[in-house]
Amino acid sequence: MRSGCMIVALGIGIVLSGTAVPAIAQEGQGAASRPATGAWPPARLADGQPDVQGVWAATPGGSVSLSNPISGGADLQRRITGQDIRLPSRLIDPPDGLVPYQPWAATLQKQLEGEYDKPTKPEHIDPQHRCMLSGIPRLYTTVPPHRIYQPRGAVVFYWEEYHAYRYIPLDNRPRIAPDVKLWMGDARGRWEENTLVIETTNLKGNRLSFIGDFLSDNARLRERVTFVDAETMQYEATVEDPSVFTRPWTMRVVHKRRPDEEPWESACFEGNRPPDEWLLK
Repeated sequence: MRSGCMIVALGIGIVLSGTAVPAIAQEGQGAASRPATGAWPPARLADGQPDVQGVWAATPGGSVSLSNPISGGADLQRRITGQDIRLPSRLIDPPDGLVPYQPWAATLQKQLEGEYDKPTKPEHIDPQHRCMLSGIPRLYTTVPPHRIYQPRGAVVFYWEEYHAYRYIPLDNRPRIAPDVKLWMGDARGRWEENTLVIETTNLKGNRLSFIGDFLSDNARLRERVTFVDAETMQYEATVEDPSVFTRPWTMRVVHKRRPDEEPWESACFEGNRPPDEWLLK
């Protein structure tokens, strides 16, 4: 696969659809600053869970950067036009919206950012560009929607785009062995009114953005998925990883319900080549 084509592959659909830059920025500012307030009384399932099943999507969706969460299409647009596009940081803590890296980790992140579209090593290629799982919490920032299912005693998140799913049991079953690392981690959840509280361990070290934000195998997540009303879901994740960061930090992503969304089958394979020749002529 020619790495120089990767940005085109990610952005072509959005660019050709004519998405306007001002609209992207305006939508992002509203979504990032909207807090979860009030208590929405949803219908209840047989096991007592609030019924939140359906299709949801991040608003805005994009994981080019945690501090500037534009989509791949918007990133391609700014590279073509030279017009900067800025959205509010995903991070709500620390207040400056920047990932609190240790010095060595900040150096590595900058190296990965410098090789964003021209990686020199296979391990520097974003896993998402290689059709691999984006992992948690990154999947909650991406453009493709996800569907929530609620079998008895569990919550399941499913992404057709990456053939990824996340099964979150609501009981206190034993954790898996600490040396087993998974892209989606090992999660246990519980409901606090309209908020699904999740403790996730056993994460496999992974990229969190195109530009190389990352966490390690030592990371632990404390997640809160709050259903503000029938149309709005707020995802928050506090990342604890003292081997990479100087302190825990928290990100927030607002999702909206997509009642008319029909997830299409997604096929991706490493080595596929986008039609960039005619796009860039």
